[in-house]
Amino acid sequence: MLIDMHAHSSGISRCCLIDAKAVVEEAVKVGLDGIVLTNHYVEYYAKNKDYLGLANRYVEEFYYAKKCGDEIGCKVFFGIEVTMEVEGFPHLLIYGVNPQFILEHPQIVFYSQEKLYKAVKSAGGVLVQAHPFRKNENKLLNLDLLDGVEINCHPLYEGTHLDRLKKIAESKNFLLTCGGDYHADTHRVKCGMYLPDWLQNGVDVGSYLLQTKECRLCVQGVGELSVKEVIHSIKHS
Repeated sequence: MLIDMHAHSSGISRCCLIDAKAVVEEAVKVGLDGIVLTNHYVEYYAKNKDYLGLANRYVEEFYYAKKCGDEIGCKVFFGIEVTMEVEGFPHLLIYGVNPQFILEHPQIVFYSQEKLYKAVKSAGGVLVQAHPFRKNENKLLNLDLLDGVEINCHPLYEGTHLDRLKKIAESKNFLLTCGGDYHADTHRVKCGMYLPDWLQNGVDVGSYLLQTKECRLCVQGVGELSVKEVIHSIKHS
């Protein structure tokens, strides 16, 4: 099944223009089998610094999106896109954890990369840097504290940086993922990662990513009408 590994909904992500019901409907229209809902987890979303309140709203939005997806046969997996409160405000994608994770770590935005990585790994999860070269900036973090990097197909960006990111993933022998970073501010692209049909939840997604020997991706480049398949091999020690 083809799963977009990076999508948003307006119930949490203020920059997204449509609600979760419309998000899953648009995914199905372009031929996706599902999405990982990676809404923004940002410091200023916490009203009066009520971070636990934000975490609860975040989880509620996921279950609403999953319900909408179940109704039309669109898989919705739990994920997180955390904006770190460090220089440059890099974005990190968390896969393979259950919703309880964010309730246990409501102030995750203030973690250092090392503390975040350790928390994610302790929960059996996966940490991937989102769009490190967006707008031609270099915000690549410490690769030793990551499990992978993302090819981002958002149409408003200047490109996917596919070749550059593939070389990085090959040099570190770690994950290469793909997502559309969908906000409904442009057309809906068809992109993502091919995952096995047996996956039932976000924890299953993480388990698969940690043991897979091959990342098979569907990439639709900026301004391109067609899609292409990208294969990235991983050798486990």
